[in-house]
Amino acid sequence: MRILARDYGPFNLSWMGQGFKTWRLRTKLLVALIPSVVFILALTGYISIWFSSRFLDEAIERNVRVKTLALAHEFELFFAKCKEDLLIVAQKPIARPEMVNFFQSRNNIRGVAYRELAYISQKGKGHIFTVATGNHVSVIPAEHVAMISPSPFLFPDNVSQLKNGEVWMSDIIEVVYPSGPKSLGNRKESARIIRFVTPYFDEDNSPKGLLLLSVDACHLMEILSQINSPQSPVFAYAGGPGQTHCYLFDKEGSILFHSQETPGTLIKKQPADPEALQIEGAMIGKAGLGFVFRPSSLYKDYWRIVKEVSKGKHGAMKMIDLEEYRNPSSNLHFHGYAPIHFNIASDRKPIVFGGVVLVKRSNLTLWAGYKQIDVMFLVTLSSIVIISILIFGLSRIITRPILDLAVAVNHIQRTGKLQEIILSKYDDETSGLQRAMNKMIVTLRKQMEEIRLKDKRIKKESEREKARLEEEVNALKRRLESHDIEEIVGFGPVIDALKADILRAASVDADVLIIGETGTGKQLTAEAIHRHSSRAERPFISINCGALDENLLLDTLFGHVKGAFTEARADRKGAFLAADGGTLFLDEIGMASPRVQQSLLRAISMRKIKPLGSDGEIDVNVRLITASNVDLKELIQEGVFRQDLYYRLEVLTIRTPSLRDHKENIPVLVRYFLKQADRLMNKEDVGLSRGALERMKNYHWPGNVRELMNCITRAVAMAEGTLIYVDDIRLGGLEPVRFPNKTAAGYQAQPVSPEPAIQESEFIPAELNARQKKAFPFILRKGEITRSEYQNATGNNLPSRTALYDLQDMVKRGLLKKTGRGPATRYCLAKLPDSAG
Repeated sequence: MRILARDYGPFNLSWMGQGFKTWRLRTKLLVALIPSVVFILALTGYISIWFSSRFLDEAIERNVRVKTLALAHEFELFFAKCKEDLLIVAQKPIARPEMVNFFQSRNNIRGVAYRELAYISQKGKGHIFTVATGNHVSVIPAEHVAMISPSPFLFPDNVSQLKNGEVWMSDIIEVVYPSGPKSLGNRKESARIIRFVTPYFDEDNSPKGLLLLSVDACHLMEILSQINSPQSPVFAYAGGPGQTHCYLFDKEGSILFHSQETPGTLIKKQPADPEALQIEGAMIGKAGLGFVFRPSSLYKDYWRIVKEVSKGKHGAMKMIDLEEYRNPSSNLHFHGYAPIHFNIASDRKPIVFGGVVLVKRSNLTLWAGYKQIDVMFLVTLSSIVIISILIFGLSRIITRPILDLAVAVNHIQRTGKLQEIILSKYDDETSGLQRAMNKMIVTLRKQMEEIRLKDKRIKKESEREKARLEEEVNALKRRLESHDIEEIVGFGPVIDALKADILRAASVDADVLIIGETGTGKQLTAEAIHRHSSRAERPFISINCGALDENLLLDTLFGHVKGAFTEARADRKGAFLAADGGTLFLDEIGMASPRVQQSLLRAISMRKIKPLGSDGEIDVNVRLITASNVDLKELIQEGVFRQDLYYRLEVLTIRTPSLRDHKENIPVLVRYFLKQADRLMNKEDVGLSRGALERMKNYHWPGNVRELMNCITRAVAMAEGTLIYVDDIRLGGLEPVRFPNKTAAGYQAQPVSPEPAIQESEFIPAELNARQKKAFPFILRKGEITRSEYQNATGNNLPSRTALYDLQDMVKRGLLKKTGRGPATRYCLAKLPDSAG
């Protein structure tokens, strides 16, 4: 019943895995390899077909582009020949016999039968108009020239502006000649022509009239018809019927000629049958040409081609042919397009006469895909047969040795003894597998022994690690000589430069501005300047401008007299008077308010102060050292800091380097802070492992030396023994704090738990009020707090008096210990809560 429940459960499919495990090796190989081979071959075939189709399409597109440009070039060459012949005539004297001879000579030389050659005089008389019909040349009398429709005297305005050597070209027009002379057989005759016009000048270069040369439009049809003939300049092979065709259109998009037989004649005056053309559109009237065919706006791709050609651009695109546009399932074919230019003059921009479109109906890509599918099918079928035969043959050979090896390995697993496998001689592959497994067993034996020996060496190495730290520091001392300043710990060029700046600043009695990141030792630098200056025997007063509000900071700096305000029960000297004759250090000077900055500016410039409530000013003799962890110039640009005060403070400037700029001093600082932490926590000879030291060297220390000091102090406090390992070093943020358990002998350190389940709320005494409970986690993390920090931690604009009351209450409870006086007052964590055990 249990088997049935497992096999037929609605969501339990484990029976499939169990069934696969029970299959024979031959079946597994067939199931695993054959679908994989089929999939890989199918994927490979699809990718190869895709790439080959892309390259074939690109080749066809390039071929279409070349043929289209060649076709357009043929038209341009034909127009250029007509222009050249007209300019040749313009260089000779005008006479009727020479004009008749011109028709015959051009026909013999170029093989072009021109339709008209005429001279139109400006004087209104003396016109010469010759017309060629086949091999016969006729002259129309001057009085009948005006009867030609359209009139040869009417030309656009730009024709009158033509210069010598410039030729104007008309669109295709239909001309009707008058009946009358026997030369024309007393009947009217019409023709579709293109006219070329150029001005005619006499010997003194004055205009006499116009020369007109026209060519029958049927020559354009002959050029279109040559695209698939051996006479084509780009002929490569003879394609099937209808594979390549082309058509000519004018600048307005009207189709004039088509290379196929159905629309392969010039559009007649009467509308053509739209069903015969298989194109939706309209027959529209065009001046001088009757009716031409213009496709409807439904053929968006065609009109995009017309727009591109009107801009003089050429290219190719894949689209449905105009004759197949009604069928949504029609295939896409490449359509090459190119403009036909005509040069009026060599120094003028060519004009666009019209455009030509070449359609390539090629199924080469489709045929290649089908052939490749056939080949891939045969390859796949052959691969399946070959793989099946190989699997059936090889599975019987390789099964027995593998089973024997499996039995031997199971024996090792059961006994737990790493003994070499000894089997009868099999094939080379199985013997190689056996040898590899025996080598692995030997290697495992050696590694287990090496691990045991390494454990001993690691233990000995850890015992000697402390001595090596001392050696590294001593070697650094010997290699890098430095000035001896007790407050500054470290060696090297960066620290030497800082010490040199300190000694130079101490040698003169000028104000100093110290710039540096948080934790880089700005206060230590200020104390060092004071200790090495002539004022060393006088007071050194330190004020943190960022820890006090505006009124309290002013009172702290300048003091007050008794009765100046309600709580002023006695005189207060202030920091300036307290530091008289000595040094006053103002940290975080950039945090001072504008009112404080104004008062400081007066005190610095006059060296006089006026306590609050006092009527007189008091002279002070104070050296001022200020510090900031931000660039004061940026605060000046933001309008936060006074520029005049900045220049008063910046007499001497010292920049304290960040720890990442002198990482070679990390061993020196680590040794110094280890000894300091030993003294603070009553521990002896706490050392550091090599891994822990390397981790500190590779860290970027955003908090600089202060972060390093806190890291060492925390590691010493949490260390269980006399050696700090790499796992004991916590970097990159605050870690959960474990407080020592209170015992009869005092406080015993408890190790840091790797589990993050410990919360700071476990150590908050229950008897505290809501404000104290809110700020107490901050005290636990930092170890101390000031009155302003307490106000920020509690929020809600807590009054200063309430904050002092709460802090004094925690002092009475024995949780905090008050240190310092005045602005330097801090409340340090003095006793651990009873619930911390």
